[in-house]
Amino acid sequence: MDCLFCKMHAGEIPTKTVYENEFVKAIMDINPTSNGHVLIIPKKHVVDFMEMDNETLGHINDALKIVKEMVYKALNPDGTVLVVNYGLTQEVKHYHLHIIPAYKDHQDILPVDEIYDKIKKAQW
Repeated sequence: MDCLFCKMHAGEIPTKTVYENEFVKAIMDINPTSNGHVLIIPKKHVVDFMEMDNETLGHINDALKIVKEMVYKALNPDGTVLVVNYGLTQEVKHYHLHIIPAYKDHQDILPVDEIYDKIKKAQW
């Protein structure tokens, strides 16, 4: 399969993984729109939410709760935007949920490695 995210799950492409279990992988977005921008990606290849089974969606939501707490503990944002692109706006045709922290005050986008280290240190 020529899917970018499936290659990441197979270990063919390195990622900055902040959380992983047998169903999902949560990685740092390589082009973040905010400090702490994370993607949650199911390991099962599904193009979009229309073909996703409820069990997989449940695993994504479980991971969302865990990753949200990690990001808040590490970065203390003021809110969160959740984004799922569909159809034309979906660059990678493998479902993924964007977790994008929001901040009251302007923040320069820091290097992904620096934010990754902060989130990893905040894990419990």
